[in-house]
Amino acid sequence: MIQNDRWTTVTPWFFSDEPTAMESIRQSLSEDGPHRAWANFSFLADSGHLHSVDLLVAGPGGVHLLEVDVSQGRLRNEDGIWLRTRSGNTKASDSTRDVAEVKARHLTAALRRAAAGRFLAVPEVRGSAYLSDPRSSVDLTGPAARGVFGPDEPANPSLPRLARDLLEQPAGDRAERPGRRFLRALPGLLERIGMHPVEHWPRVGTWQLTPKPVALTDRWQDFVAWSTVWDKAPCRVRVYAPGASRTRTDEAVLREYLLLRELDHPGIVTVDTLEHHPPGPVLMFHVEKKQLLRLDHILSLYRSLFTPEVRADMIRQIGAGLAHAHDRQIAHCALSTRAVMGIPRPAQGESVNDGWRDPGLQITDWHHAAVAAAATEDAPAPASVTRDLRGLVAVAREICAGAAPADGFAGLPEHLAAEQEFARIRPAEQVRRLTHRLAEDALSPAAGPAVPVTR
Repeated sequence: MIQNDRWTTVTPWFFSDEPTAMESIRQSLSEDGPHRAWANFSFLADSGHLHSVDLLVAGPGGVHLLEVDVSQGRLRNEDGIWLRTRSGNTKASDSTRDVAEVKARHLTAALRRAAAGRFLAVPEVRGSAYLSDPRSSVDLTGPAARGVFGPDEPANPSLPRLARDLLEQPAGDRAERPGRRFLRALPGLLERIGMHPVEHWPRVGTWQLTPKPVALTDRWQDFVAWSTVWDKAPCRVRVYAPGASRTRTDEAVLREYLLLRELDHPGIVTVDTLEHHPPGPVLMFHVEKKQLLRLDHILSLYRSLFTPEVRADMIRQIGAGLAHAHDRQIAHCALSTRAVMGIPRPAQGESVNDGWRDPGLQITDWHHAAVAAAATEDAPAPASVTRDLRGLVAVAREICAGAAPADGFAGLPEHLAAEQEFARIRPAEQVRRLTHRLAEDALSPAAGPAVPVTR
């Protein structure tokens, strides 16, 4: 077991199962080994993101950032989404390993900045996921299984062991192999990048945020927040990374806020307020219900419930929102299932879960659109219109995955563009006609039921 002088817990753990998970890692590392570990700390990335780190372990075999997942139940993956089932209830999330890799990439950049001018080679920090519950059934396949580890004792037969197969293994890549000078300098480098305790319940004004973001990219972090003053429904909070220039980021987010205030449509997300926050500018989005899922998560969980009529209606909702934007000479430029949010719409007397049979959808992620709109006062460039048409087709294909017409969607924008009349009409009308074609194909008798989702 690694000794306390080489294991530093920067912040006391908030939840009771987290110290147990950490202790299992500490027990698995050899007492006389050269490893150093830092648990539960935050650092400020060069992008301006404030990241929390569950565990950082450094040794001759490499520098490893571990995102610890204490969840229980059966875990499997579908199209990059993690699906965890417990007591008959399935939830979708982004891959814990993917989150660890984003943080590891940012930590590498911060350490290299701190080491600049010291003639010190800083290796790549490797991000991995640690699933601490040995009783969980894990069935990850393909790329989703890479970089995911379980405890050494008692071992989970479906996972490689963390210490034996990762932490105590020699680094295979020279870029990941730390030198002795770097290992001696690492504690000082962590201090230089501002390693500090984790704030368990961060706040934006009078809103209290979830301890960890529910979504993370290089540009922003999404949280769910609750008001500490009013009895209000939860709010979706997006904290933007300041990047190289806080002023330019503030201006870009202000443009996005003003754009969303103008795009008042049921198929487009509603923004409540713009807040200024030390970690970065914040947009706060209105949420009608506590349940709010990205479309890619909705499809992974509930696609088997959709009738052809529902699939057609989902395409129409997204197409209507997109056409509304093009009516105002705005192109989204980044439409995908990750850029659409959904809420359940239960009928009278139905449960909330029944409401996912017919979800309400709204397009979000209008950052690229705001930047493009500010760059020119003209209508969107033809390339931007084409990108939106192809994005709409890609989303429709995902909605109709397993149905016969989905494969025929691929060349539809090009097929329509070849028609003289289609090429002459306004972009908004192009979106509407494409939406009509996609919805009609989704209703085709050949579509049949969606492929059932294995539970």
